[in-house]
Amino acid sequence: MATQNRNVVSGNRLVVQFDGKSIGLVQSADLRDDYAPEPASGIGDIHVKEYVPTMAHHSVNVEEMVLNKASMLKAGISLENGDDALKGMVFDILSMNKETGEVYRKYMGCSYASGSISIRKHSIVIASGTFNALDVVGGV
Repeated sequence: MATQNRNVVSGNRLVVQFDGKSIGLVQSADLRDDYAPEPASGIGDIHVKEYVPTMAHHSVNVEEMVLNKASMLKAGISLENGDDALKGMVFDILSMNKETGEVYRKYMGCSYASGSISIRKHSIVIASGTFNALDVVGGV
């Protein structure tokens, strides 16, 4: 009897969603967490006793994404200009198993930070972007 052997999760079995919607095509997503540890030592002692987390920085960097502009603007994910940025709209970005729906990592309260658009001959418009998150849940 044949059995299914799936011990690892590969990129072809993942979905990246923006606020619960798969918007466009994302070639890669880099999920980053930085807790900005600062060294702590005492008076008269130059040796570090511990590294104390001082600020949680969570970000999602996406590369080579082809997005449906109308869907992103309608969902409040894409910014048209600086006035849109001042509205403070936030959304969630998550990575999940496309077969089971299991969420691996969820970045909450995300806002668009920066990005770029490349227009090349004989190709689709390709964009990259960085989103900052307020918090994160789920293991890696």
